[in-house]
Amino acid sequence: MSTVKPGTCLCKTIRYEVTGDPFHYVLCHCDNCKRAAGSAFMAHSYWKPEQLKITQGEPSIRHYSDNDTQSGNTIIRSFCFICGSSLFVKAAKGDFMIAQPGAIEGHQAWTPKKEVFAESRAAWLRDIAFASNKAKL
Repeated sequence: MSTVKPGTCLCKTIRYEVTGDPFHYVLCHCDNCKRAAGSAFMAHSYWKPEQLKITQGEPSIRHYSDNDTQSGNTIIRSFCFICGSSLFVKAAKGDFMIAQPGAIEGHQAWTPKKEVFAESRAAWLRDIAFASNKAKL
């Protein structure tokens, strides 16, 4: 049986659950993710839609259609309109959901497997050697 882990926004208005582990985990260095995170990069854990269930506060979720992305693909960014926490990202055309791992209990057990848009990585960040293959990307 798969483990269910709770997730929440900063103000705890929005609560959700993820079942099992993410099938992919990356660090994104694209300009829009950095702006959305207010940081040097954004971590993304990838889930099948059936692995993610909102349990409280769905009316407080707002969505932003981000159509000026480095990939050229429109994505939908979801966030709490009360505290501003970034929650989910969904490709306009895709069969997966991205959840921000820092909001999920137990996320420390997961290790990113890849960096995307690494050419936009902040110069002061070092290359990351991933545990799965010890390769630098």
